[in-house]
Amino acid sequence: MYKKILIPLDGSAFAEQVIACVQPFAEKLGSALVLLQVTTPLEVLMTLANPGVPAPAVAMFDPQPLPDAEPTAAEECLSRVVEPLRKQRYSVEYELPAGHAAAVIIERAQAVGVDLIAMTTHGRGGLGRLVFGSVADAVLRHAPCPILLVRVRDEQALAARSAA
Repeated sequence: MYKKILIPLDGSAFAEQVIACVQPFAEKLGSALVLLQVTTPLEVLMTLANPGVPAPAVAMFDPQPLPDAEPTAAEECLSRVVEPLRKQRYSVEYELPAGHAAAVIIERAQAVGVDLIAMTTHGRGGLGRLVFGSVADAVLRHAPCPILLVRVRDEQALAARSAA
């Protein structure tokens, strides 16, 4: 049924909470887990930092540490999540693609051939979604497979991180 489950993460305890929701049926069904943490290219970071302002042709600072640091931090974060799952005998793969999160999640779901995407959501609606955007909403609208959205509150994420 769900042979491969894609779990997009962003490095936060908030996003990692979906793993506990997926583990029981992944174990029962023998599902392989594919963890995905999307890194953001420098040009996207610069655009997000200054919406409506095109990225300058010449950077005002040395941008090299940014692209070097993000994949390293993402790799460390994923390793911290992957190792305990492997010790529990789950089949786990992970990827660190770069790009816009929703587009990359959808593309990787198709390319890897996953049967389910499991992710958390803040559950923002209306103005909150308009202002902050919603990766979960974009994935929900365009994913090639079923989606398991787990609504979690930030307080729960903080409690989960401090308990670990």
